[in-house]
Amino acid sequence: MTTPRRAFVMSSIEQYLALIINVTVVATMARLLTPDAIGHAVTGIGLGAIALSLREFVTPEFLISKREIDRCDLRTSFTLLFLITALIAAGLAALSPRIATFYGSPELPLFLFLVMLSAFAEVISLPIVAILRRNMAFGVLANIRTAALLISALVTISLGMLGFGYVSYGWGMLTSAVTVTILTILFTPFSFSSMCKPSLVSWRAVYEFGRFKGASQAIDRIYENVPQLILGKVISMTSVGLYNRANTVCGIPDRIIMSAFYAMAFPALAASVREGKDIKRAYLNTVSYLSVLYMPGVLMIAVTADRIVHLVLGSQWEEAILLVRLMALAAVFWFAVIVTNPLLLALQQNRDAFLSSLLSRSVAGVALCTASTYGVLAMALSQFISLPLQMLIAIYFARKHLNFTIAEFLSAVYPSLVVTLFALAGPTVLLISDVEDMNMSPLEFGLALLCAGWGWLIGLVVTKHPFLTEIHLIVQFMKGASGRLRRHFMAAGA
Repeated sequence: MTTPRRAFVMSSIEQYLALIINVTVVATMARLLTPDAIGHAVTGIGLGAIALSLREFVTPEFLISKREIDRCDLRTSFTLLFLITALIAAGLAALSPRIATFYGSPELPLFLFLVMLSAFAEVISLPIVAILRRNMAFGVLANIRTAALLISALVTISLGMLGFGYVSYGWGMLTSAVTVTILTILFTPFSFSSMCKPSLVSWRAVYEFGRFKGASQAIDRIYENVPQLILGKVISMTSVGLYNRANTVCGIPDRIIMSAFYAMAFPALAASVREGKDIKRAYLNTVSYLSVLYMPGVLMIAVTADRIVHLVLGSQWEEAILLVRLMALAAVFWFAVIVTNPLLLALQQNRDAFLSSLLSRSVAGVALCTASTYGVLAMALSQFISLPLQMLIAIYFARKHLNFTIAEFLSAVYPSLVVTLFALAGPTVLLISDVEDMNMSPLEFGLALLCAGWGWLIGLVVTKHPFLTEIHLIVQFMKGASGRLRRHFMAAGA
């Protein structure tokens, strides 16, 4: 198994475990808290995310793309992260009483305080995580993050049951950050004590990498959170809770497929650039693989939205069903967007990575912010404008550096479209067979998933999709594993 493929597998395993844990937390807390309380938690997390996005200007990810690193690089990263986190924490602490008054949320200052404590814990872990990603140590990272997520989930759910309300999420974030920090210290390839010494020797390397990365990340966080912050003030916190949880349900395929890809894409592409490999072919193959996994996934969410919402969120969230259907349909355009940023960073085109993010997020952000003043349904509908525009901008910047034609791009995506039609055929027939009641029973839901899986496999074979190579590798691996297990048990029996 090649290093990038192994990295993707390890990242995928981490994401699957994380998905199970996160869905458990979401499902449990959705039944313990009201949509209004969830809206307050989302507001606090959003404010913290926007403020902490400024840390990306001194991101330790410069360690991934740098050819050679030393202790001075690590010390500089730690020093700059600590300084900017302290400034952010001081500013947010000063503003938190006014923010609480603005939103009518007296517990918000405590929540933001917990978010800032989490950020200080991350000052130590972030540079080490960057080194582990550089070394493709995704197995170690998967173990660390899964352990942290499990502890965070236990704390969040326990405090929610004890009546701590939405502040439970803040305590969960803090325990997660502390756990990651402790575990990364155990696995750091450098001396921890020497890493934490103040230094600014490598500040120029941090600045050159982070100036555009930081601006891009700040734009992303504003795009993701400001519309919800406006919605919470103009409409209601309940609307924020509904929109966020609908987004969470639509993000299940993203968590399974895209997050695993994104975690390893930049290191893998950066390694390919260093080794002089064909980046254009790697990009088109990636687009082909992602589209055949992601498009059927999000469209299945749209088809089975009723059953998934009831399963994950419970009966008090029925208003989110229509939002899930609309947002899942719009999300089919997202697969092309997520490939572009790691590609541009790997090519060290940080300026274009920033411009791509600026253009796409600005257009989409204006659409979402405008829609948020009209309510949560308008926000969901606005994604049919924002996501296609983001896809077009992403393709433009990818073509600028790889010089592929539109025909080459479409030839990479077309087989995935056909496979998607095969995957959706069975579930769609089940849905329209009972037009008067569009809600699926648990039996119909299970049958729909089974039909989708078989339809997807048939589509791969009919189109001779490149992803069949991965299926063959999985089958061979399972055969080898079963053979080893059989020999082991036979030897044990003997």
